[in-house]
Amino acid sequence: MSPPRTSLLALALLAAGCASGTRAARGNPLPPPAPARAGTRNPGAGPATGSRPVQARAPHDVAVRRALDTAAHLVGAREIVVGGVAYGDGCAALVRASLDAGGAPVAADADARALLALARTAGTLRRTRPAPGDLAFLAERPGGPAEHVGLVESVSPDGTALLLHRTERGVARIRVNAAQAWKTRAEGGRALNDLLVVGGGRLPAGRLLVGYATLL
Repeated sequence: MSPPRTSLLALALLAAGCASGTRAARGNPLPPPAPARAGTRNPGAGPATGSRPVQARAPHDVAVRRALDTAAHLVGAREIVVGGVAYGDGCAALVRASLDAGGAPVAADADARALLALARTAGTLRRTRPAPGDLAFLAERPGGPAEHVGLVESVSPDGTALLLHRTERGVARIRVNAAQAWKTRAEGGRALNDLLVVGGGRLPAGRLLVGYATLL
């Protein structure tokens, strides 16, 4: 049986700003992503840590809601612009903008690997128990290093996390289930993992999960 068509549409992990070595699938109608800008301080980049007046930290649930609202309003967008501030056009840019909205800004040039380092320092990196507002790190190959990052929008009872992630076609929602990493469908037809285009092939998103972390 061929993979469900909806799982193959616009779910490539190619994103400008992510450290990416993947290729677009043959026949992809979109142009290749722009060169990565991670690590370059651009005039239009998002604010760096400490560049705004220090404010009282919002309660966790409020911070999560603000971060997720920001990311959700960007679904379909290629450029990450919030409140007149241009954060860039990659997956890390989406996360930086969301963290800033949630009151936990990070450096303006932080890419997926830098965000992963912050998570390890904070001691919140894990493979299980995702929660809304968590960061989700994805690799280019099973067992590989983190190259991409998204934001967990919701978690279903079976543990499937719905991520907001800047893909090649813009900000989109993708499903990830590490506990059932090889499966794309469950009984009843519910999606467990969307198929992601990596290295010219397609893999269930759960096979590429590095881990989840809380920074809000």
